[in-house]
Amino acid sequence: MSKERLLTGQEVEHMSEAWLTKMAEEQSNFTHGVVRILPDGWLYPGTTPRFLNRIQSVKYRPDDVVVMTFPKSGTTWMQEILWTMLFNPNLDNPQATQPLLVRSTDISSDMMFDSVNIEDANPESLYATFKKMCPGKNVEDGIAIQCLDATPGQRVIKTHYPLDLMPPDLLDKTKVVYVARNPKDMVVSFYHFYKVLKVFNYKGSLEMFIKSFMNNELLYCPVWPHIKQAWQKRNHPNLHFVFYEDLKADIQGELRKLNQFLSTGLSEQQLKNVVQHTSFSSMKSRGDPIPDKSLYNKELHQSSGGFFRKGVTGDWKNHFSPELNQEMSKWIKDNIGDSGIHFKMD
Repeated sequence: MSKERLLTGQEVEHMSEAWLTKMAEEQSNFTHGVVRILPDGWLYPGTTPRFLNRIQSVKYRPDDVVVMTFPKSGTTWMQEILWTMLFNPNLDNPQATQPLLVRSTDISSDMMFDSVNIEDANPESLYATFKKMCPGKNVEDGIAIQCLDATPGQRVIKTHYPLDLMPPDLLDKTKVVYVARNPKDMVVSFYHFYKVLKVFNYKGSLEMFIKSFMNNELLYCPVWPHIKQAWQKRNHPNLHFVFYEDLKADIQGELRKLNQFLSTGLSEQQLKNVVQHTSFSSMKSRGDPIPDKSLYNKELHQSSGGFFRKGVTGDWKNHFSPELNQEMSKWIKDNIGDSGIHFKMD
C-alpha cells in the first residue's frame, strides 16, 4: 500500500486491490480507489486527499456557521434549522424553495462524485448551480468547494469531515454546530442511506452492515473519533454540541440555546416559525434535499420512504436481534469509556 501525507500532516494509505475487490462484494467501488487517513483510520474515496488539501485554503467568514456530523445524525435537519433561523425566521424568504444542497453547501461532497456507479447519474442541480456561480471553472477542482467560495455573505456550511481534517484554526474563525446521534438509530438510518443511493449500491444485509460499521469498514468510518473530537471541544465558545435525541425531545428549548449561541435574537414567535418549518412532516412534504432522482435507486427510494424515512428515536428496536443488540451495546460502552458521552437510546 502506497502512502502520502495531507497538508495537515495525516498519513494517507491507499487500500490494496485485494481490499477493494473484497469491498466490491458488498458495495460500490470508486474510480480512484479508497484511502484510509491515519492515525484515526477515516475511510474515504480515493480523490478525498486532493479535496481535503483544498479545504485548508477555504476562507471562512466570521458569520459563517458550519454544521458538522457523522452521516445520518440529523445533518439535514440541523442545516434547515440554521438556515431558517438565519435567513427565514418569518417564513417569507423566496429562496427557501431552492433545494437545501444549493442553499447550504456540503463541503465534503466532492469526494463522492468518483463512484463508478454514478457515471450516468449526475447531480444536475449541483452542476447547474456550479455553472451559474463559477463560469469557466473546472469541475475537477471541486464543485462544492468552488460554489462555497463564490457564495456571497453569510453561509451555512455542511461537512461530514471531522474536526481534525478541517483547517486547524476553524474554531478561531467561525461557529460550528455539531450534532451527535445514538449509534443504534444512526446505523439503521445509515444502512438505508447506503441502500438507496447509487453512489454506495450496498448489497448486504443490515447485520452485515452493522458489523462492517463496528469494524470501520464503511466509508466515513470510524464514528468514535469523529464524535469525541467535537465532544472534547464542547466548551469552546465557537462550538455548540447537541444530541439528536435532545432536539427530538425539546426542540423549542434546543432552539433557544442555538438562538443564544448564534446571537440571532429571534423572538419566541420566530422560534415557533422555525419549529413548524423544520418539522419532519414539513420537510418531507417539500421533497428530498437532493432533488436529482437519478442519484437514487428508484425502487428502494420509493419503498423505504425516500430520503426522509422516519425521523424518530428508538427505531433500532424494530431491527436488532437480541444478540446484535447485546454486541452493539458492548461496542458502544467500550468506545465511550470514561469520555462522559451519554446517548439516550429510547
